[in-house]
Amino acid sequence: MNKAIFIYDQLAVCSPTEEHHTTAIQFRQVLGVNVLASLGASDLTAVPGTHQRGGLLLTVRVLPMTKRGTRGTQPRKMGIMISLTPADEIEIEAREITRGTEHAKIEGVGIEQLQRATLAIDYDGPEVLNPRYWTN
Repeated sequence: MNKAIFIYDQLAVCSPTEEHHTTAIQFRQVLGVNVLASLGASDLTAVPGTHQRGGLLLTVRVLPMTKRGTRGTQPRKMGIMISLTPADEIEIEAREITRGTEHAKIEGVGIEQLQRATLAIDYDGPEVLNPRYWTN
């Protein structure tokens, strides 16, 4: 996976610590095999995370929503960064690998909401979680 799609500050250049590995393992356990399989997840990697508190980086295949409000037919490869924040909340950031652009960012997620928020990078039934699709 191309880790260059997520820009780290100078402190994150070194490899993840044991604490970072522990956080990544916890995220992986909470997500579970079913969620990871649903996303077509691969290349799971322990990283320092956006806030240097530990994180999990993975590649997924997402069927994004179209402008008509339906699912697209071609999956896009995206890099997902799941990071622990200083407030002990979880931040999920998705970037399209080919374009390097931010696709979604969901902040303030609790551990009990991690599965749902990760699956809902684009859409989750009648409730859209990706701010890109919010209408006024």
